[in-house]
Amino acid sequence: MASLNRYKFTFGNKALTLTTNHDNLFMEEVERVAKQMPEADDETIAILLAVNSLSMQLNREIEFDDKEKELDDFRRKALDDLKDKSSK
Repeated sequence: MASLNRYKFTFGNKALTLTTNHDNLFMEEVERVAKQMPEADDETIAILLAVNSLSMQLNREIEFDDKEKELDDFRRKALDDLKDKSSK
């Protein structure tokens, strides 16, 4: 079972404790984003955090797709090289 971290921080006017499998560095980044706009209301900060999370996830999926394509190209080339060697 994965170990869980408890992280306490303030979001707007609320003191929160999150239990997560992410390390504190990740949670500190979430808190940093929330503190960058002290004049923003809680809803605006929550929306920005949600958009930021979606953006990060999309970037990870794009990177994963790129790596998958790179691996597929490598496999095709390796198979083609093997076919060429076996036909000689």
